[in-house]
Amino acid sequence: MNAYRMILMVIVLPLLPALLHAGQSDLDIKDAWIQEGPPNARVLAGFMQITNNGDKTVSITSADSSLFKSIEFHRTIHADGMARMEKQQQLTIQPGATLKLEHGSYHLMLIQPHQPLKRGDSVDLNLRLSSDIILPVKLPVRQPGREQHQHHHHH
Repeated sequence: MNAYRMILMVIVLPLLPALLHAGQSDLDIKDAWIQEGPPNARVLAGFMQITNNGDKTVSITSADSSLFKSIEFHRTIHADGMARMEKQQQLTIQPGATLKLEHGSYHLMLIQPHQPLKRGDSVDLNLRLSSDIILPVKLPVRQPGREQHQHHHHH
């Protein structure tokens, strides 16, 4: 083995696990879906379960899709018998924790769809993490209360 290969092995091999993991996320996305709205809906809601399988806190700083003008994170707050939505700057998931985006809690607000979406359609969406990793997620459009579960795993 020549000296060049030996040096390359000494430098690269210890870095290999980090290089293989670069650009990947410890988040696992399950049950991602968008609630079907009327054909002229200006805002739709998106839901999913996000589990952090890593040992570091992960923050999702933004989301985007070519099918919507913008996407925001919201949380429904219940106080004094009233419910109101609060925009969230990011979603933070602690190590080992699961954040559920669901009715009456955290959810995605999908603003101004560029086309009507109906049950059976699906939307490609990107979640941007604080580490600048972009996590693609596919969300089927379905009616509320449907017990269909789509699983999308990301490691």
